[in-house]
Amino acid sequence: MTAAVRLLAHFVREVEARLVERSRGIPQHEAEKLRVYHGSVAPHLGLPVPGQRMALRERYSFSRLPVAEQLPIWDAVWRQGRYYETKCQALYYCAVLRKRDDLIRAWPIVLQWIDLVDNWDSSDELSAIYSRILEVAPDQAYPVLRRWNRSKNPWERRQSILALLYYSRLRRSVLPAAKVFPLIERLVDDKDRFLQKALGWTPREASVPYPAETAGFIEEYATRLSAIAFAAAASKLPPPVRVRLKAVRASARKLRAPSP
Repeated sequence: MTAAVRLLAHFVREVEARLVERSRGIPQHEAEKLRVYHGSVAPHLGLPVPGQRMALRERYSFSRLPVAEQLPIWDAVWRQGRYYETKCQALYYCAVLRKRDDLIRAWPIVLQWIDLVDNWDSSDELSAIYSRILEVAPDQAYPVLRRWNRSKNPWERRQSILALLYYSRLRRSVLPAAKVFPLIERLVDDKDRFLQKALGWTPREASVPYPAETAGFIEEYATRLSAIAFAAAASKLPPPVRVRLKAVRASARKLRAPSP
């Protein structure tokens, strides 16, 4: 083991030790309940999110290093951390990056993190990071999202649409609608349950920058969207339009129902 590898392992232990210490007294059954809620296989400490974020704000021994020197450390934390909360520290660090150069520097590292995602919460945290990078480096990030749109990995497919507009009110710039909706349309019939939720959230967020295109998309696919996707996607439509589309969906269900 090289000195650099040993140092990275030391930093991972530092991060994990702080979180383990702060989680003392949390019943194991509460931590396990949270793990099941997330659908993750990674052990959970049960530390609430405010406590996790406080641990990051209080800084580690390496926190004063430049971003370029911290990123390999956080990559090791993400990859080597034994607990869900340990990995979240890496996500929370990258989520606060704002400078264009820092985000571009982080991109080749964080785009690989999708390989270890196994739960919706970590996926959502990555979406926040990817969305910000997409804003400042669309020529680098968008081709990856297009590739993930056809991936066999459901978490990559989910990112391919959720990262497009993750909380559109936070986006300073967005891609043209012509680049957004084809990725959503291709996954309308995808059966993955977490992707189905993204199929609802993404049009909902798209309704802010692209109201007409979003209304047209929901109108066109009203009978193909799952119940969970339709409910979220149509949530910002005018109430009379929602009522009408619900009636259209009900009629379509009756036509598809087998004869008695």
